[in-house]
Amino acid sequence: MLRVIALLWFGLIGQAQGIQQEGLEKSAYFAFVDRDYIFTVEVVEPGVAILNFVSMTETAMPLPAKQVRVRLENRTAVVKFFRVDTGDPRQPINVPSLTMRPRSSFGARIQGDLGQARELYGVTLTVGDEDFKLVPLTSIVFENLVVKINRINLGSPDFRDDWQAVKLEVIGDRSRAVRR
Repeated sequence: MLRVIALLWFGLIGQAQGIQQEGLEKSAYFAFVDRDYIFTVEVVEPGVAILNFVSMTETAMPLPAKQVRVRLENRTAVVKFFRVDTGDPRQPINVPSLTMRPRSSFGARIQGDLGQARELYGVTLTVGDEDFKLVPLTSIVFENLVVKINRINLGSPDFRDDWQAVKLEVIGDRSRAVRR
């Protein structure tokens, strides 16, 4: 009986994931997932958003804050800095750029003029010569994705095994960057 309920529950989450990516206009939760990178953005309180990334590549890449663009209701906010936790909550540091190291993960607060936004209309970031467009998700789909992401073993010699085991799917769009 419990197995049937669990199968139905996970089936509904899977169906909801496809629906939410298509019809959601704004959200507090955004994600991009492919076999090289995972990016998530979560609005944790009005005007405060956290960017997390997982790099599954073998190459270090810079992620300048100014290459993160957040669409709000009537404008686009360019991120100015990342606020990084130092271990002492009274002394975080602002940095203009992060380095995405090979097979690593990291998170930082986005510092830009987000006003008191509780939801965003879009998030795009540029890494190297590529744009990554994150898609809006519902909270349940986002939380389900986070559980899957947390199961990835960055020390694994072959991520294909992890992708199959946690059943990750490509989410979002990756394209050649438009020079601004």
